[in-house]
Amino acid sequence: MITNHKEQITTTQASLMVSKSMIGTGILILPQGLSKEVGTPDGWISVIVSGLLALLAGYIIVKLSQRFPKQTFYQYSQTVAGKLLGRSASIVLTLYYIVCSGYLLRFMGEVIRMYLLDNTPLEVIMIVFLSLAAYLTVGGINPIARLTELFLPVVVFLLLVFIVFSLGGFEIDNIRPVLGDGMLPVLKGIKPSIFSYSGTEIMLILPAFMIEPRKAVKASLMGIALVIPLYTLVVVIAIATLTVDEVKTVAWPMMSVAKTIELPGGFFERFESLFSVLWVISMYSAFVIYQYAASLGCGQLFRKEHRTFIYACLPVIYLIAMFPADLNSLFKFGDFLGYSALFIAAIMPPCFLIIAKLRRKGLESR
Repeated sequence: MITNHKEQITTTQASLMVSKSMIGTGILILPQGLSKEVGTPDGWISVIVSGLLALLAGYIIVKLSQRFPKQTFYQYSQTVAGKLLGRSASIVLTLYYIVCSGYLLRFMGEVIRMYLLDNTPLEVIMIVFLSLAAYLTVGGINPIARLTELFLPVVVFLLLVFIVFSLGGFEIDNIRPVLGDGMLPVLKGIKPSIFSYSGTEIMLILPAFMIEPRKAVKASLMGIALVIPLYTLVVVIAIATLTVDEVKTVAWPMMSVAKTIELPGGFFERFESLFSVLWVISMYSAFVIYQYAASLGCGQLFRKEHRTFIYACLPVIYLIAMFPADLNSLFKFGDFLGYSALFIAAIMPPCFLIIAKLRRKGLESR
């Protein structure tokens, strides 16, 4: 049970943490993966459809969590499904967060090395960020929530400014015709776009820390709803600026868009560097959420303070981050995590909710 008042977060903080856990690699890689699958300019429609599915998943996750006030999934899973199955599911969730932390760390290191610190070894970049994240997570969920509350509005504002500046190269003909090949391409685009909404599963944990857990549904839906228009705009801008065929061929489409931005009078050059800084802030605040969730899972599984496992997880996360041999391997690794997120967010919670209802475990949702 979560009883420490210092470990409580507000509804707004919970909502922003949901958004922040979702806004990360998708900003850079979503347009490319979507364009490859869809093959038409209709990828933005897939993003909206996937966002609606994410809202449904978020709703189900919260309804499950609300049956067990002040408890995380790690704690109530055994009550719902028994010791063996419940503990196994908690271990899977913990491993998922650890592996995701490694993936985000490597992704962050690759982009920083490519656009900001090209002469700095990848290992040094990752160790620095890993250490900074550990320093923050030691303090618990409250400092992470305050950091998210501080950073997310800045990230969203700067991203919108970036989108406005990129309108100079916007060609509306590049996103036409709408549904020219029907709905089939849109349906193909649901798979890569739904992966970018991974992060909704953080609500398996957050309601336990909320001051007003009854508002967890509101927090979850508002957090997801904020991400849907942002991802839609990112895809539309990338395709309208570069065309579908070009987006398919570049590793980081939004970085290519940033390179095309020219402010009047040469006021600012190398806009991609500024965009990189924005993205690093976004990735760091997402990374600490995943790292905290991983250490919390270990702590509650072994009934110890999460701080005990923060430093124990660091070498594991680092080794996972170093596992992909190159960028192509990293992208494949991301695809694997996308399927894992689909299981964690869209399959496991409904199954546990059904079991809880059948076995009459927990409080009935109000």
